[in-house]
Amino acid sequence: MRRILLSFVILLLLGAVCGQDSNQVRKYIRDLTSPEFHGRGYAYNGDSIAAEYLRAQLRDIGVEPFVKDYYHHYGFNVYAMEGPVKAALNGEELRPWDDFALAPFSRSADETFLVLPIKPEDILSPDKLLAFCQKNSAQLSNSLLFVDMTKCKDQEVAKNLNSLFHHLYMYNGQLPFRGFLAAVKDIPVWSFNIAQQESDYVMAYIHPRKMKKSSRIALSYSNVLAYHPTQNVCGMVRGAEVPDSLVLVCGHYDHLGQMGESVIFPGAHDNASGASTVLDMAAHYRQHPPRYTTVFVLFSGEEAGLMGSLAFVKDSLFDFSKVKMVLNIDLMCGGDDGIMMVNATGDNTHHFYDAMVAYNKEAHCVKEVKSRSNAANSDHYPFTMKGMPAVFIYTLGGRSGGYHNPYDVCDKCGLEPYDGIVRLLIHSLDELR
Repeated sequence: MRRILLSFVILLLLGAVCGQDSNQVRKYIRDLTSPEFHGRGYAYNGDSIAAEYLRAQLRDIGVEPFVKDYYHHYGFNVYAMEGPVKAALNGEELRPWDDFALAPFSRSADETFLVLPIKPEDILSPDKLLAFCQKNSAQLSNSLLFVDMTKCKDQEVAKNLNSLFHHLYMYNGQLPFRGFLAAVKDIPVWSFNIAQQESDYVMAYIHPRKMKKSSRIALSYSNVLAYHPTQNVCGMVRGAEVPDSLVLVCGHYDHLGQMGESVIFPGAHDNASGASTVLDMAAHYRQHPPRYTTVFVLFSGEEAGLMGSLAFVKDSLFDFSKVKMVLNIDLMCGGDDGIMMVNATGDNTHHFYDAMVAYNKEAHCVKEVKSRSNAANSDHYPFTMKGMPAVFIYTLGGRSGGYHNPYDVCDKCGLEPYDGIVRLLIHSLDELR
């Protein structure tokens, strides 16, 4: 009995030292996914609105600025779709996202297009595509080619078509038609990695139930490619023992923004949850000073291709040789099945993974700690390219909202495993030597 009581007291003490506030984290997530933040993207300057909120939170926590006024400024070219987005098929109004969607790189339009059906495989055959264009030459200049992806049985054809749709800018000025209308069962995830190049073409998606044999589709929307000034948000807590060495705790706060005025991508799981965890860990280390100076970085521009972390590393704001670890947190809702560590097998990171696994076996913080080799799939990657030890943590299983769609909302995100996950992360950073 005495041993059981002693174990209980130890667990209570661990909770007092490392316990995190999932209620506060949920409040952060709810705030960051509110309509006032416009999906934290490039339309309506949603990312800058979110940055002001995050800077205010760091100030309230008592975290010092790592750079002047907490902001590391930079920018990049990207599309922003603002204002009304309307579509009508044969005069019948369509509902944004439920019935149709526009790719984030789709050229602005305010006109009615003739819809010309074409077989999926014919688009990929130069001879067949040429014959199709010659047959319909009188109508091509005001037409969208319609391809029903739901009837495409050949997976290789479907893969190649999707690649073509995503790289239309490579054909600027070469195609005699105005773009594509693709019927899909599920609207493809939005991606801004390919929304930084000027496109001459419309790329629209529609639910197949809406299509008719002979159709005209009216599209009206504005999508502007322009330089987008933005900022990373950076604070720090000075190390109590070795202030000259650094640990970075980071995560991106940006998301996809809006498809015009009516469709918002809240981005609860991706990545309001990670940004909120960074704030929560900042609050912990403000109360429990770390061994090493710990820098808390909230990146913008991740959805546009890791732009924020690339700029942060490029501008050499710190001595890379002083970095003990970069812990990048992205996709933190759920976690019923444990966590994944990306770059767990690196020469300068495997010891961190091994120590985390060993402690988890003892403390049972999460169900499992899995490992993956390095990949350019989140903001840890630019640090690894400069030789710094950097890992990316994301959750496995459980409720986590949607992904790159309007349904990734706070209420769909489970945080039941959250306390154990963050306790494990904090312990692992505290044990770094």
